[in-house]
Amino acid sequence: MAQSLAVKYRPHEFGDILGQKSVLRILSKQLETNHITNCYLFCGPSGDGKTTTARAFASKINKGQGSCIEIDGASNNGVDAVRSIIESARERSIDSEYKIFIIDECHALSSQAWQAFLKCIEEPPQYTIFMFCTTNPEKIPDTILNRVMRFNLSRVDTNLIRQRLEYICDKEHFNNYAEACDFIAKLSNGGVRDAIATLEKCANYDTDLNIQNVLDCLGTFSFEALFNLTAALYAGDEGEVLNFINSYYNSGNDLKQFIEQYLEFTIDLTKYVIFKDMSMIKIPVSLESRCNGYANVPGILQYSNSLVEYILSIKNAIKYDVNSKTTVEAMLIAKCQEAME
Repeated sequence: MAQSLAVKYRPHEFGDILGQKSVLRILSKQLETNHITNCYLFCGPSGDGKTTTARAFASKINKGQGSCIEIDGASNNGVDAVRSIIESARERSIDSEYKIFIIDECHALSSQAWQAFLKCIEEPPQYTIFMFCTTNPEKIPDTILNRVMRFNLSRVDTNLIRQRLEYICDKEHFNNYAEACDFIAKLSNGGVRDAIATLEKCANYDTDLNIQNVLDCLGTFSFEALFNLTAALYAGDEGEVLNFINSYYNSGNDLKQFIEQYLEFTIDLTKYVIFKDMSMIKIPVSLESRCNGYANVPGILQYSNSLVEYILSIKNAIKYDVNSKTTVEAMLIAKCQEAME
């Protein structure tokens, strides 16, 4: 079975980990001074490199010897599993200086499991190190948080993610990937793993990663169509708006998902009107002329703000609506009529 791109291109050295400069600087300093503690906690959003950082750090601590013990806290969250870990922690590693445990998703451990861990974390064996990773540190008891060295990892900058995606595309010999990498990086919300997984999905659809293939693969509605819908709403063209909704609905698409997507689109348009900066929005850079044309309409900022608020009200109105099409049509017609007044 072929490796996923996320596994194939997973960093093994500090220099290859994206972002997290302050965290890596502190860990590097600890390695230089040999001031290693026994318990670490890596916190942050999904896909930001918590486990990758822990693995790289563990490898450096043991100078590349042996291997760390990785445990999924979600599936080993009971007190018996933790007691087994504690028992193993008392035994010294036979192939490296330290026995290192990386416990992922540690917030899933039960209260009883954490209680069992407490004494071991408070007085850990001399040559045992625990590295906990979590997306939800607020679920970890304060008695544990007070006894670990905590590092908060941040979301990774979009430009760094784009550069990593372009590097992967080059190595994998994908085609026409520049705009796709920029778009996928913006969609990832700072998660490198999610971005690489999305890239792999698109490449499985077609290694020609032109933006239209990427949009087709991800099920993202054509941005050109979204611009046309916005123009129809602004002009009060009820027929064009209804034709759009009917076409979208009859194609078997989910209108609730569409309204969610359209809300993001209108927010992006408003951000462009204010800042004139494509790097701040998810709309592909090839459509900057459309964004610029929208931004130059007289009085567009006020209209754009009102459109965002209105689409948000539609989203809230159809949240539990079993017949969302009727509600969406009625509310968009009302928006058209408002434009004609």
